[in-house]
Amino acid sequence: MSRSSSRFAPLILLAGDLIAVVAFVAVGQEDHGLVNEANPVLGVLLTAGEFGVPWLIAGLLLGAFRTGDHVGAGLAPAQGDHPLRFATRTFGKGRPYMSFLARSLNTWLVAAPIGILIRSYALGRAVIPTVFLVATLGFGGVFVLGWRALFALVWWWLGRREASLKPASGD
Repeated sequence: MSRSSSRFAPLILLAGDLIAVVAFVAVGQEDHGLVNEANPVLGVLLTAGEFGVPWLIAGLLLGAFRTGDHVGAGLAPAQGDHPLRFATRTFGKGRPYMSFLARSLNTWLVAAPIGILIRSYALGRAVIPTVFLVATLGFGGVFVLGWRALFALVWWWLGRREASLKPASGD
């Protein structure tokens, strides 16, 4: 991908991540009958903040929003690259880095339990049911990691398209 496109990749990721978290919270609140009847939007946004803030902090610390060779240019596909190989390969110049989706998974595995702790505190609950923890890790992960997998696939496709439009050097 071009340098200008790569510059916006972390912002696109962050916006998509927050939308995915808001969607996860909205579906969860509707499914469990926890919708704030007085102001449903505010209720979803407050709860999403309980998961979104840990996601943002963990993402910054664990490299989920890395730029340069790790998100922008690092998501540009190699010649003849297949989407599945692309999504799981390592990035960097000689240094093996976790793949984009592995960094995303690591971030979710750190952020979700912290979000659950914040949510439990906000609700005044001393005990976190195991089912809630497992469901949040699983279903929330589907929303966030699904979005990020889609991002990686589109970024791969755009990189392939851009590479095919470039004139061959030496002509």
